[in-house]
Amino acid sequence: MSDGAIRFTAKMKGGSDVIRLLNRYPQKVGRTLESLVKQEARGLAVELARNTRPFGFSDKARKRGEGAVADDINRVFALPSDAYDNMKLLDPAAADKFWANIQNRRFAKAEQSLKSSNSNWKNLSVGRLDPKLHRESRTGPYANVRRKTPAQVVTSPKALDSYIAKIQKRVGFAKGSWINAAKAIGGRVRGAAQWATRHKQAPGTATVKTGDKPSVTLVNNLDYIEQVTTAKGIELALQVAAGKLRKALATSLRVINARANRAMRKAG
Repeated sequence: MSDGAIRFTAKMKGGSDVIRLLNRYPQKVGRTLESLVKQEARGLAVELARNTRPFGFSDKARKRGEGAVADDINRVFALPSDAYDNMKLLDPAAADKFWANIQNRRFAKAEQSLKSSNSNWKNLSVGRLDPKLHRESRTGPYANVRRKTPAQVVTSPKALDSYIAKIQKRVGFAKGSWINAAKAIGGRVRGAAQWATRHKQAPGTATVKTGDKPSVTLVNNLDYIEQVTTAKGIELALQVAAGKLRKALATSLRVINARANRAMRKAG
């Protein structure tokens, strides 16, 4: 789309299994076409979230996402010990001088030692963690997929750990865009993990069209959504959502029929 959003529209056509069931058993189903379309759209949103990285809703998926965040950040920021090891290979004398300055918290002089060395990290700054460097690393010419060296030597391991922990809390944010689209439809959203539903600010919404031909359009405005989804995952989400609705409706009909048969036997 020209505005960068991804949209999926849920609607039911006359040949679908759900429509046939609805037309054949209108009294038993007891549902309107609009309510079924909304149910399918909510289910589709949940399945789209499931198939957005990190794939799945399990704790294992969450931990996998958190691990990817840590790896991503650690490619951007190095610790003084990492810089020392790098320098020692090419310039042991400069490395020792660098480390002595670090130990005495003379960080400006440590940076100067690094800059005057033969290390391939000589152009890195040494100091307080700069979050901007991580943000810049996500896209463009400095994206981590092409990064060969870190962007900064961070003088505080505690600050680096705190920053990693902070960003790890965003795991599931991309999934949350689909979940918020589901919530915008109205009704209860089932099947999603808390670490995906917690992101209230994730940019997802939905538009609902009522009338004889109701439809629901899910809108995901996340600027990097195409980087965390796959065409295969989207196709799977579409198939699973439709299948779950058919199964749920068929199960309801079996329950209703069984209840009616029992009532008839008792009356007879």
